[in-house]
Amino acid sequence: MASTGIIGTGSCLPPTVVLSDDVDRSFGVEPGWTRARTGIRERRRAPASMPLTDLAIQAGRAAIDEAGIHPLEIRAIIVATVTADPPIPAVATRVQASLGAANAFVFDINAACAGFLFALEIARPLVQPDSDQPYVLLIGCDTFSRLADPNDRRTAPLFGDGAGAVVLGPVDVGGIVTTTLQSRGELGELAVGGFIPPPPGHVVGPTEHYFRMRGRDIADLMCQTMPKLVNDVVHRAGVTVADVDFLICHQANPELVARCAELAGFALDQVVNTGEVFGNTASASLPIGIDIASKDGRLRAGSLVLLVAFGAGMSWGSTLLRWSEIHRSVRSTS
Repeated sequence: MASTGIIGTGSCLPPTVVLSDDVDRSFGVEPGWTRARTGIRERRRAPASMPLTDLAIQAGRAAIDEAGIHPLEIRAIIVATVTADPPIPAVATRVQASLGAANAFVFDINAACAGFLFALEIARPLVQPDSDQPYVLLIGCDTFSRLADPNDRRTAPLFGDGAGAVVLGPVDVGGIVTTTLQSRGELGELAVGGFIPPPPGHVVGPTEHYFRMRGRDIADLMCQTMPKLVNDVVHRAGVTVADVDFLICHQANPELVARCAELAGFALDQVVNTGEVFGNTASASLPIGIDIASKDGRLRAGSLVLLVAFGAGMSWGSTLLRWSEIHRSVRSTS
């Protein structure tokens, strides 16, 4: 019986590169301040004229082309994002119209940086091998630089903009092995913010609408939770951490990811690091990491890959998958 696996990947990063040293100068601190604390050397920023939807469409098209399928064969399109512009209608509807995926039902989900993992679990049972539309397109995309307070030197430098996508389909070898997801709403105040109309009688302050997070508390939560999360998912799959070839984690920041990965039992060369050059791309972190590692040849047929993400909410999760052979036809847009 065929299982569900990734048969195509794609990503799209905006053209503007913002160096951490330049960010440091804008905050009046010594160049190297941000990189020393986060490991982020640079990130991409979408210009004001570039809507999030454009990034999502290009990433989705690249994944479809690589998978070698027709848009009319797609059963569903799921977009994970927290920065839809505008929030209505869903980004997925605009992606569907642009790609010509007229047979697909579509929707967005919001689980912040963990959104792609949640979308992956929702999508898995939607893949139907014997159907005329057996495939599902998943996109993670965010322009988080527009949501971060530009005057907050501890938060704004972390984020970059981008989109990543995968096509899920039936595979004879490999595929998704197991997933574990968890949400803890009582921790929601660790990361909050967004552009919403103020309630009646409430005057919004000049920075009140920006995203805010308690970075140290979130870092402590990741370090405490990730080893157990990793052990739980590999135990459910009947393997060990030593059996896993690569870890692809959402890029909270490279320094934090490396520390958490070490606590969970991974060597540095097993960790796919995209945060150094792209920053924290939020919902796009995982699919961008998947696309980069696939394109550069690290992910090969049979590789055991662990996906891990933590998102505002707070929500977190992990998916273990066995990489399937991808017959590449085009490269992603970057």
